[in-house]
Amino acid sequence: MEEIPANCILSKGTTGCGATTLATIQNIPTIIAMPFVELIGNKAMQFPENDTGRPVLLPIYGEGDKTVEIREYMERHGDLSKIATTYDSVPKVCSILSSLGYAPFEEMHLCVDEWHTLFNQYSFRNKAIRNLLATAKDFTRVTYMSATPIEREYWLEELMDMPEYRIE
Repeated sequence: MEEIPANCILSKGTTGCGATTLATIQNIPTIIAMPFVELIGNKAMQFPENDTGRPVLLPIYGEGDKTVEIREYMERHGDLSKIATTYDSVPKVCSILSSLGYAPFEEMHLCVDEWHTLFNQYSFRNKAIRNLLATAKDFTRVTYMSATPIEREYWLEELMDMPEYRIE
């Protein structure tokens, strides 16, 4: 597989199979939404620089305006940009990209990593998850991926119409 399949639930079957890494290296500008800052930090450490010394994966999380950071990164990476951010920050990142003249919904692939946490945390992170799901609807290419199986009958209503792609 050379790129993450789009517009589906990707059931990875096995943890550590490399789907998040593939999202990071595929030849499509990608936003990777992750549930926890620690996951973003771990993935950013795996892809700290390329041969030109520039970051391959831009980690975005926390408070404050990230416009300058995103602008500088996008000016260097453009068509191969990879941004890792928390579920909470996806709308903010998209807003910043749009304000800078980029079209994240049409030009980027949104990969929602560990999507099972949307289900597990819906009750206490309701606002963040509802905002993520609402923003994700605007993307031409979106994939929800996890190695944790959830029976379709328990999927969030917003995802019920998505096809499932299983990696065995």
